[in-house]
Amino acid sequence: MSRIEGIEYAQLAMDAIDHFLSEGMLSFLVRARLEVSRPNGSHFPPRRNLRSRSKTGVRRVLWPVQFRPAELDVLNSLVSETGAEHLSTLVSVAVEAFLLDDDDAVPSARSLANDAVLPRGN
Repeated sequence: MSRIEGIEYAQLAMDAIDHFLSEGMLSFLVRARLEVSRPNGSHFPPRRNLRSRSKTGVRRVLWPVQFRPAELDVLNSLVSETGAEHLSTLVSVAVEAFLLDDDDAVPSARSLANDAVLPRGN
């Protein structure tokens, strides 16, 4: 997408983050990546996912993103607000959901939001 449309990686990442912020889903995406949910009716809270893994058939690829200082200020604030812990987590959840959103083989962010079991108020 970056090569075809001539979009820098940083612009793609910011577009993805803006998209999910506007839909009110960025924090959800971060929690879905970091927490192992518990079934409905469980008395136990979700656990922290110590190691995030790609889904079968989905390969994660590292790519360089260069943000400007003002952009980093905003991103670091969002890391704190969403509980992402790391900038790479924030960027990767947004970009993966953004790019995979129309792919029928992988559940979209919207369908994950409807199917996930996450605690309320966290």
